[in-house]
Amino acid sequence: MGYEALVLVTGETEQPLGYVCFGKTPMTAFTYDLYWIAVDPETQGKGVGTRLLHALEALLRQRGGGNVRVETSSQEEYDGTVAFYLRNGYETVGRISQFYREDDDLIILCKRLLAGE
Repeated sequence: MGYEALVLVTGETEQPLGYVCFGKTPMTAFTYDLYWIAVDPETQGKGVGTRLLHALEALLRQRGGGNVRVETSSQEEYDGTVAFYLRNGYETVGRISQFYREDDDLIILCKRLLAGE
């Protein structure tokens, strides 16, 4: 199984506002990787990313998904990304020092999906 995406479009013009790209984590029973959430810069800060994340989580629950895993950088420009996931119930579960390059760690976040939420 490869990459999948959910796309959020406007009602009037059906212009894409953003998308979330995800896939089943290889060699796991019910874990999924969230690769990217991308939102049109003109609509950032208006809840599009949160709507996409919640739609993804609902879809994965329907599929019997149990965990969603996200990886990101420790660079200051990604502080907002980490804060976004923490606000949405994700926990920092790991960190690999100097992963991407000097002074750029890999941060791993995860959320356990509970049925009925």
